[in-house]
Amino acid sequence: MKRTLLLGVLACLVAGSATPFMFLPRFLSEQTRSDRAVAASPPANAVVSRRDVFYLSDRFGFRTLFPSGYIITPSETKPSTKPALPLQVLELWQQADFMKRDSLPETPPIIHITVYNNFKPLPLTYWKGELSRKDDQPLTVAGQTAIAYTSTGLYDSDHVLFRSRDARYVFRITVGYTDAKAPIRHTFQELLASFTFDVSPDPKSASKWRINYSHLQRLLATQDWQAADVETRAIFQRLAAPQGDLLFSSKGVLSRLPLADLQTIDTLWSNASSGRFGFTAQQRVWQQAAKGSRSTKEQTERFTQTVGWRRTKPLPDTNAIGIEFSAALWLLDTELHYTAAAPPGHFPWAGVSSSRLSDYVANGSLGCGSCTIDAMYLSSDRYFDYLPALFTRFKAVGK
Repeated sequence: MKRTLLLGVLACLVAGSATPFMFLPRFLSEQTRSDRAVAASPPANAVVSRRDVFYLSDRFGFRTLFPSGYIITPSETKPSTKPALPLQVLELWQQADFMKRDSLPETPPIIHITVYNNFKPLPLTYWKGELSRKDDQPLTVAGQTAIAYTSTGLYDSDHVLFRSRDARYVFRITVGYTDAKAPIRHTFQELLASFTFDVSPDPKSASKWRINYSHLQRLLATQDWQAADVETRAIFQRLAAPQGDLLFSSKGVLSRLPLADLQTIDTLWSNASSGRFGFTAQQRVWQQAAKGSRSTKEQTERFTQTVGWRRTKPLPDTNAIGIEFSAALWLLDTELHYTAAAPPGHFPWAGVSSSRLSDYVANGSLGCGSCTIDAMYLSSDRYFDYLPALFTRFKAVGK
């Protein structure tokens, strides 16, 4: 029960230095270049952890970053004809404001994600509000043509409008602020930069979805191993969501993952690395580790040692996650070797990111009495459940 409550709140968790909205397109492009440079840096201690906690929409097939320190909640929609009744409105509150929302005199600046039905279809400018300023700027979000503009009201607001990949829906992402340098504007930009349509309508069935692998393919083509590893974990979150809790029930969840998707992920990694990375490369290592031992724990330890996931010395007491993990035997995502020369089978990584572990340690007061113990399990013993289940499932791909 406690773990369930935390998992619900955990996905609500940045405030950073503000970047003026007028520089939004440049911010997105510079962020992409910066991320790519980080991913290519050989020194492990130079790698920055990338947050991989996402909000997944099954209804509209999108994914976006779940920022640290925030709560995402659906809001009530009210009938409107200007321009239309939204199909869905998501509100992103700063966690501190959300906890005391009933006592606030008025709603503080928050972020909205609003989805409209675009069945006609209508131009993006149709969906602008009456108080919008005439300052439209073109940009691209999730591979789609978009327009950015501002408006005034109770708060000044930044807006971005864009369509879904099939043009059936229009999305408007809005942030309100009282100060142009407010950190919430940076969070808004992070949401836009991470917004992805990671499932697409299946052309063979109007009622089914299929994973969109184009983003993973592009990242692997440029050998951005770190970004591709994060993207792979995001896809796993999407695939696992209907099956259950991938973090704590990996054995049961992995046994039900679609084989076609496992094969696709493996093929993309294998092709991009000339067979060095991917599940096929990892399975070869696993089979070697299994020789002479029936103990899955021993096999797991041998495997992680061979692919370079086991550490040779403990974490320093000043590590970013906390002293509780100084005895961890496995590397964190910030310590992996994001180069083409990494050991065979090094990617995709099977661990839980330092951003998620940090959330557990930092949010022990949010209804979880054993958060640190849970986080320690995720950083170590989870491998003993996860890896045997993964390779048992992947073995079925070739059958």
